[in-house]
Amino acid sequence: MSAYKGCSRVFLTMSFALLASLAGCGGGTGDEVGPGGAGNGGGGSGPPPETTVPTVTAMTPGEDSSATGTNSKLTATLSEAMIPAMITAMDPANLSNPENFRLHNGVSYLPGTVSYDATNHIAVFTPAAAFAPSTRYTATIITGIKDLAGNPLTTDFAWCFTTAANPDGTPPSVTSTIPANAASDVAVNRKITATFSEDMNSSTLTSASFTVTGPGPVSGTVTYVGRTAVFTPSNSLASNTTYTARITTGAMDLAGNASQANAWTFTTGANADVIAPFRFSTNPANSASGVAIDEPIRVTLSEPMDPATLNTANFAVTGPGATLVIGTVAFDATNNTATFTRINHPTTPAVIHTPSEPVSNLERGTTYTATLTTGAKDLAGNALAGNVVWSFSTAP
Repeated sequence: MSAYKGCSRVFLTMSFALLASLAGCGGGTGDEVGPGGAGNGGGGSGPPPETTVPTVTAMTPGEDSSATGTNSKLTATLSEAMIPAMITAMDPANLSNPENFRLHNGVSYLPGTVSYDATNHIAVFTPAAAFAPSTRYTATIITGIKDLAGNPLTTDFAWCFTTAANPDGTPPSVTSTIPANAASDVAVNRKITATFSEDMNSSTLTSASFTVTGPGPVSGTVTYVGRTAVFTPSNSLASNTTYTARITTGAMDLAGNASQANAWTFTTGANADVIAPFRFSTNPANSASGVAIDEPIRVTLSEPMDPATLNTANFAVTGPGATLVIGTVAFDATNNTATFTRINHPTTPAVIHTPSEPVSNLERGTTYTATLTTGAKDLAGNALAGNVVWSFSTAP
């Protein structure tokens, strides 16, 4: 495996817990197959211990992003609930040694504070001072953090980004919604989503800033992942009824800019959605050879999906020897496409890699297998019709 010069290093180690869950994922045909394998069987005095290894499934700013305002914050989304007290930063008061969420400017570690959004499993790093303009930084989540069962992150995870020349003063806006404005015959068991023009402060997306009303207020919960807020009603919506969804100015981006207010209406039909989503296409195609090392790994689904279920726990890529490829997953609600992006940094930020050396590139002359499991669900909670497995080989 070739080495990358860069701001940080991620060793590609095997996640035995995740690979075990993928072992029954069916043949690599690129088509749907039945759910993978049978259960583990019963017996015993209680459930087995939880051994799933947590991973970083998304981060902001994105890898090699260059538009981060000098007044913004950093975030890292974890695949499961974590112990908040273990996600710490260098103390601004006494500049103690760097902790588990680190920020580096190419010369030294920088102090800050960390908060943890337990609902969405998002760690938020707030620098003690504003970022320098037009400056390249490295952020790193290190292996000291653990999930609620005590399972640690098994590899450091890091990424680079460059700040903009100025603070971010642009209000975010809603770019798309599901259901769309004026939609009709909407399934009564569907969730409602709003996707934003930029990364948001997840703690400001709540049932107060994202509301749904019909004949009266609709109770529900709000979650956030990958620029998309999801409103989940506590009960099915009424049939043949018009509803209004609203985003208020209480929703804010990571620089503290209030969102533009937005409202849209839709009308339900008579029925629930009970149809399972299925794979529409994959990229690269199954059995493709000579694939460019910078080719994106994508799967497009037949309908809108719950973005919280499109993550590294359900969308994984392995290389030779079933070695898990470290990366992130993003879901584009506009075209129902999930994209896996490799993140392959060296871990010491003494030398910051340049964008001409993308850490997302795959290895040359290598066969990879991508798997999307039935953990992926649509907005009505229907699981993928079957695990999707496809393989491809990169050019030498």
